[in-house]
Amino acid sequence: MALDDETAVRPRTPQAPLGRFRLGPLYFTIPLANLVLYMIWTAIPQFMLPIQVQRITGATDTAALATASLLGTIAATVGNPLFGQLSDRTRSRFGRRTPWLVACAIGGGALLLLQANAPSIALLGIAYAGTSLILNGFQAALTAVVPDRVPGEKMGLVSSLMGVGLNLGVLVGSSLFAMFPELAGPFVYYLIAALIVITAVVFAVLSPDVDSRNEPREPFRLGTFLAGLWVNPRKNPDFGWVFLARMFMMLGYWLVTALFFFALQDYVGLSPEDAVGAAGVLFTVSGAASVVGSLLAAPLVDRVGRLKVFVLVAGAGLAISLAIPVVAPTYTGMMIFSIVNGLAFGVYTAVDTALINRVLPNPEDAAKDLGVMNIATALPQIVAASLGALVVSLLDYRGLFVVAAVIALAGAFAVVPVKRTR
Repeated sequence: MALDDETAVRPRTPQAPLGRFRLGPLYFTIPLANLVLYMIWTAIPQFMLPIQVQRITGATDTAALATASLLGTIAATVGNPLFGQLSDRTRSRFGRRTPWLVACAIGGGALLLLQANAPSIALLGIAYAGTSLILNGFQAALTAVVPDRVPGEKMGLVSSLMGVGLNLGVLVGSSLFAMFPELAGPFVYYLIAALIVITAVVFAVLSPDVDSRNEPREPFRLGTFLAGLWVNPRKNPDFGWVFLARMFMMLGYWLVTALFFFALQDYVGLSPEDAVGAAGVLFTVSGAASVVGSLLAAPLVDRVGRLKVFVLVAGAGLAISLAIPVVAPTYTGMMIFSIVNGLAFGVYTAVDTALINRVLPNPEDAAKDLGVMNIATALPQIVAASLGALVVSLLDYRGLFVVAAVIALAGAFAVVPVKRTR
């Protein structure tokens, strides 16, 4: 490739101010925070929410599950860009991100305790919406730490570590129910509420932010603030394509995951009691495979440098995995699906953060733009139950797997037009 071409696709990532931050502790605190966060995103929407819905309604009611998830969809969509902008504008002796990490962890923990004992579908939905809103604020501040502090040459490594943390979170969140299915009750909420608060404090102590009180800040203008809740894809096409890729890849993954507990009963034929333990085992296997996929891809990301190839491989792997239960609607088929699906998802998460940070429109507004990008992660997780319920009502569970496979492939091919990275 000619020198001019290399310049054209050089990643435009913000360079962390060397000397102001200690990079070493982030190699531990970032994956730890991602682990706990995705432990929550696994344990609550994938296990506890459907279990609570079934206990309240007495049935595998996909419509009730969709209702309980609806407000969470709206809250998650708003939470990331909103808190991203707020943290960008924060000036304090504790920096821009740390106050929001700690505050959102405490607020999210309190709302998890409220959600633990919700007596009706309506109250469950309201509590879940509050949890989604506040914990998406935690996620917005956490992801903004990467462009704030990590130099471009270390971005691939940190992206891989975030992917490992994510997949370990899925693994740990699933293992709870595989090893202790009897814990599928309020105790899970109490445990993860404590963990998110402890994690935020550990992050603040080991990876402190720098004093931001003397940093310049533009005067607040409501119109500018509201306009910042999105990024114009016509002016920033690479950002738009990566947003679509992430949203479709995540939706292809979470669409089946959201209804997995019900699918084991209504599609595979397990009893409600057996389904709790089986779901825990299968999610544990998938989480372990995801960790392996991340670890296999991690050393290759910076060495190969072709991030789009990893996304295409991951998308093909997800589609292949989702085809397995279509032809083998058995526990064995679901086990094979979980292994292949986890490996593919692990490969994708190993490159996801690096890819995103290469297409940020303006490094000075990193948290705002990452907040917009995080909609592509949060929205599929929360909307999956509602959309999945609609697909099942129209096409049954076999159709759900087919639709998810098509969506995952669409996400993989969405990165092809991206010009700012190979």
